[in-house]
Amino acid sequence: MLELNVEIRGEPTLVPPAEDTIEKGNLHFLSNIDKCFPLKITTVYCYRPTENEGNIEEEKLVEVLKSSLSKVLVHYYPLAGRLTTDLEGRLVVDCTDEGAVFVKAKAHCTIREIGDDTVAMAELVYESPAAKNIIEVPPLAAQILVLA
Repeated sequence: MLELNVEIRGEPTLVPPAEDTIEKGNLHFLSNIDKCFPLKITTVYCYRPTENEGNIEEEKLVEVLKSSLSKVLVHYYPLAGRLTTDLEGRLVVDCTDEGAVFVKAKAHCTIREIGDDTVAMAELVYESPAAKNIIEVPPLAAQILVLA
């Protein structure tokens, strides 16, 4: 198995919506499927920089991504909220506009070295260390990971 060295660069930050959302302060009810199967789904997208993008400063790229995420959260406002239970004990999203978690990291490996090793890929993904159960996991965490 591949030994990975993932270095979190700075503290995870919250990226709030670019403006107040239409549902701020309201509860967003989940579908029956969401309530029956409270799963955490992780997706990983890998992009190779084009020749032009290869010259972009990493910090500039991070700021563009954070700004874009902030704008998207205005329209996908439940992802900027937090899971909670309502007065009847149902799992709901409290539309708090707190924001999505954003993490910068670097791994000292290449995508070719990882290949289709799902265990190694899972090690690259940020996990909230304080979360003890699904209610404590923010609905959306985004991570930019630079591979060596």
